[in-house]
Amino acid sequence: MFQIGASLAAAREARGLGLRDAEQLTCMRSRYLEALEQERWDVLPGRTYARAFLRTYANALELDADAFVAEFDEQFPPPPEPEDLAPPRRRRPTIPFAVAPAAAVVVLVGVLAWSAWSGGGDHTANTNLPPAAGTTAARPLLPAISHVRAATKTVTHPELVVRAVSGRCWVQARAGGPAGAVIVEQTLEQGQTLRLAQQHVWLRLGAPWTVKVTRGSKTVAVPVSTGPENLTA
Repeated sequence: MFQIGASLAAAREARGLGLRDAEQLTCMRSRYLEALEQERWDVLPGRTYARAFLRTYANALELDADAFVAEFDEQFPPPPEPEDLAPPRRRRPTIPFAVAPAAAVVVLVGVLAWSAWSGGGDHTANTNLPPAAGTTAARPLLPAISHVRAATKTVTHPELVVRAVSGRCWVQARAGGPAGAVIVEQTLEQGQTLRLAQQHVWLRLGAPWTVKVTRGSKTVAVPVSTGPENLTA
């Protein structure tokens, strides 16, 4: 176990960098970098962003980012997920033992009575008699049914492209919204491009002023800000 914040601060000072220098190096606000060095996790937007910022800062200082993230997870494990409570099993209604024989007797008496009544005379027309000679049994006309297979049409969506045009930018992409599954999380160096084929993507940009976002031939408006921003494209 080691001190995360103290190790980051020592590595920065060993490289002769101030917080402003580290801010330009990582494209992250200096107050977030200071929060990482002081281990003030409450200043950061959330646990997911704390891990991402920690990885970016460690990589920028040429440290073992995986070791820092693993140490963070060990010291601050995620809260346990609530267990799903299974619904109570519904008991099947049971028929009392004494009622079952009585019900069987009632059914048997009904069957015998119906048989005696139907055997005493011809009360119903026999629908199974063959047709009389010289006549042709009418056949029902059934409409012709044509089976038409619906043509399947493949719908393709234009590609979402995030391009770092004027500097480094940390990017996190989630499916659908901020609570969706993480598609990718990485730092784009200047000139690098991230391409996503998903239709609805939520983006978290660490340095939005350095990137250009397009969906197909259309440019997606990126909020003008000096700090991290979110957008849906």
